[in-house]
Amino acid sequence: MSYVTEEEYTSLGYETIENLETQLARSSMQINIMCYGRIDGRGFENLNDHQKKLIREAVCAHAEFCNTYKDYLNSPLQSFSISRTSINFGDIGVLINGIRTDKTVYEYLRGTGLMCRVI
Repeated sequence: MSYVTEEEYTSLGYETIENLETQLARSSMQINIMCYGRIDGRGFENLNDHQKKLIREAVCAHAEFCNTYKDYLNSPLQSFSISRTSINFGDIGVLINGIRTDKTVYEYLRGTGLMCRVI
C-alpha cells in the first residue's frame, strides 16, 4: 500500500517516473521502516493532517531520489579510483535504518515526530 497516489505525486510538482506505482509503494514501505514501523503501527489514517502531509512529501522525495540514483544504490561497487581521481558512492544522501535517502526526506520525517527512538 502506498501513502501517495500517482495524482498526488504529480500535483506536488514531481515528474512522472518509470513504474511510478511500484516506486511509490516501495518508497512508502521504506519510509515506514525509517520511522520504526510507527506509520503502519498507528495506521496512516490515524495520523494528524500535518504528519500525513509530511509523510506524503517524504514518500515523493524518496521515490525521486531512488529513481535518480538507482544505478548507484543497487551497485555492489562502493567506490573506485583511477589515477588520482576517486569516487565514493557512500556519500550519496544519508543512511537511516539501513536505507539510503535524501536529506530532504530526513527533514520531512523529523517533522512528523515518528523518528524519535524513545516514543
